[in-house]
Amino acid sequence: MIADLVDRFQRIPFRPANDGRVESHSGLTRHYPTLAANFVAGETYSREVGILMAHPASSFITHFLLRGLAERGLPMMAVNTRYTTNEPALIMERAADDLGQGVRWMREELGFEKVILLGFSGGGSLASFYQSQALSPTVTRTPAGDPVDLGECEPADGLVLVGAHPGRARVLRHWIDAAVTDEADPYATDPDLDLYAPDRTVPLDREWVSAYRDAQLARVRRIDAWALEQIERLEKTGASDRAFVVHRTVGDPRFVDVTLDPSDRLVGSMYGDPQAANSAAGGLARFATARSWLSTWSFDHTHADALRNLTTVTTPTQVVCLRADQAAFVSDSDDMARASGDPDVSHVELDDLNHYLVDQPDGVTRIAETIGDWLPTRGFGVGEYVNHRPDHHAAEIA
Repeated sequence: MIADLVDRFQRIPFRPANDGRVESHSGLTRHYPTLAANFVAGETYSREVGILMAHPASSFITHFLLRGLAERGLPMMAVNTRYTTNEPALIMERAADDLGQGVRWMREELGFEKVILLGFSGGGSLASFYQSQALSPTVTRTPAGDPVDLGECEPADGLVLVGAHPGRARVLRHWIDAAVTDEADPYATDPDLDLYAPDRTVPLDREWVSAYRDAQLARVRRIDAWALEQIERLEKTGASDRAFVVHRTVGDPRFVDVTLDPSDRLVGSMYGDPQAANSAAGGLARFATARSWLSTWSFDHTHADALRNLTTVTTPTQVVCLRADQAAFVSDSDDMARASGDPDVSHVELDDLNHYLVDQPDGVTRIAETIGDWLPTRGFGVGEYVNHRPDHHAAEIA
């Protein structure tokens, strides 16, 4: 293993929007558009292959996989998008453009011959969307109708999805609380659809789950309709955007019933108690705008949907499922592997690992070895990669 790891802070310019709207209150972001990144490698390292990761809105520059892969000879950089401290304004198309600046930086400034995108959690759908557009650009406008140029994006050479879900809109479609009947009043609910009702028993009645799922999608589409109406009003009035709150968004039946989408996970959510998280300020999609909703959270309108995007991605791809994950489920990995346009896609399951590898000190090693072992099978040189190979219980899915 490589012990002399160095964190190298990177300042990467990005292309700010020129629509005249104030997307961020930060003057630094507006006047000095720079993406923060952290490149981690040993004092000396091979430039054959570099790994790049990003998340649409979370900071990954201290992510546990950075050092975990770098100490095994796999140089890795994490780049934050312009929305890392401004999630409510997130526009996925612009986040994808930011990821493209990271790809270019890895090649032109850091000198890597090959760049592998690593999509962790919500970074999986961002990487899949980016790669699909870099290979064949089709998106010229956001769902709200704003122009976007992804034609300058350079495709990466490989794609690895670890603990990833198919997209923020698909997550919300399954997490949003179906019981809400009035978006302005989080306490106005349909008791028949209350997942957390004291008399709700597990395993959940499958007919009830089906009705609940239908109601979830109906709620998302009601917000869609409202957001589209707001876009029309914005255009008429000349206003920039409309901010709003989405109450109660941590209500996936899989959080309380592990017989749904069976895996190694425990009851609960990645936040802990899902009922408490359902009304917390930091819940999924809690704050949004009409433009960001349509781009990010709308099941019908978002462009960043891995199950659609991956069908055109023929790039060498590996899907790594964490079987105890409470955020990205086993079915998510199954669906993404099936959707992949790579005829030789690798689909691997790692038993018992949870989303953040909490109290699982061997988790990073198992993930790093899974990726490091796969890269040479697709023709990627891995420089000083050190293969320890304990019995890590990885299973290749046929």
